Amino acid sequence: MSTTTGVDARGYLAGWLQSVTGMMVADMNAIPDDKWTDTFGGCTRPCNALLADTVTNLTWTIATMKGETSNAYSEMGALAETFADKAAALEALQAASREFAATLVSASDETLNSTVTAPWNMPVPVFILAEISVNHIWYHDGQLNYVQCLLGDEKVHWMP
Repeated sequence: MSTTTGVDARGYLAGWLQSVTGMMVADMNAIPDDKWTDTFGGCTRPCNALLADTVTNLTWTIATMKGETSNAYSEMGALAETFADKAAALEALQAASREFAATLVSASDETLNSTVTAPWNMPVPVFILAEISVNHIWYHDGQLNYVQCLLGDEKVHWMP
């Protein structure tokens, strides 16, 4: 049986962040501009709202990793309005991902091991919150994929 002597958890998570951000960007670009703010079937969230949720979560977690408080969730509705412009949403996602990665790799072990109350009102270690935030991007990317299917697009836009 082999043993692992070290795992670069920050590096792996920052790499996964880059991957899921790239997937999301590819899928955002595949949504027709005239459908970006639409809902489908009476219950899907519009794509601009999905991106506002994604960026809000990243922003909140960045502040948490910096030991700051954030009111990002109270501003999500206004952000969704801003993100009616798909280019603004793309730019904000990429900027938040870059800042998240930089903050993650520079965060101390003490910070990442500390426990905070997550926006869903549960205690969570900051590193686990970071993992959730990165995978939260993929979750909303899946919703974009569903919208693409509803529009007749079954292509996986981020696969070579």
